[in-house]
Amino acid sequence: MLATIEKAKPLLGIQAEDTTADGPLALYLAAATSAIEEYCRRSFRLQEYRDRKHDGTSGKYLLLEGYPIIHVSKVQLDGTDISDYEIISEKGMLFRKGGWGVGDQQITLSYTAGYVLPGNASSENPQTLPEPLELACILLCQTLMRTPGVTSERVGDLAVTYANDGDGLPSAVKSLVNPYRRWG
Repeated sequence: MLATIEKAKPLLGIQAEDTTADGPLALYLAAATSAIEEYCRRSFRLQEYRDRKHDGTSGKYLLLEGYPIIHVSKVQLDGTDISDYEIISEKGMLFRKGGWGVGDQQITLSYTAGYVLPGNASSENPQTLPEPLELACILLCQTLMRTPGVTSERVGDLAVTYANDGDGLPSAVKSLVNPYRRWG
């Protein structure tokens, strides 16, 4: 998850010692994480990416699925190991001066990419997830905990208005996560 229960509680006005809401809160944080990752079109957790194959491209840049890139352990072009590339970590790209080939050539990769999430952090391996993503998760969790989608209500003659901006994320959450969104 992009945020922990311990970090979310004070921001949501829940006392740290109050564990009665921990179960539902974990579900809301998981749902918020999933919605943010879907909106951003990427996973944020630190993980291994193996044997991802891409058709060769005539360009000099190869866009990888995961980023930021932490370590590249293997790059092969049609089964031959290559090392004449540069890593552009934060953009999730590899640059190769001579390009990546053309047509049906296969590029096989093994690499580690992503962020250390708050729940996986330790003193030896501190959190690397940017704080705006953590805050966005907590803000979306707060929205989900209220009546989802309701933007206004009236008691006399009962009237309710639902928000519908197409992707379901509040504008404050979008503004926090847009810099980390994979476009295109």
